[in-house]
Amino acid sequence: MRQHQRLRGRRDPGHGERFLFSVALVVVSLLWITQDTAPWAKALCGVGAIGGVFGAFFFGWRWIRARDDSP
Repeated sequence: MRQHQRLRGRRDPGHGERFLFSVALVVVSLLWITQDTAPWAKALCGVGAIGGVFGAFFFGWRWIRARDDSP
C-alpha cells in the first residue's frame, strides 16, 4: 500500500536548497584546490568546482523563476 506524499516523512530538496548545495560544492572544491595534493585530485576538484558553478546557475535560475511564478 502506498503512503500519502505528505506522510512519508521526507521531502525533496527545493531549488533554493539545491542552489545552496551547489555553492557549497564550489567553495569546498576551491578550498581543496589550494592544498598540496596529487594532480588527479586537483583535476577532480576543478571538475567539482565547474559542476558546482553550472549547478548554481541552473538551480538559481529555476529558484528565481519559481519565486516569480508564485502568487
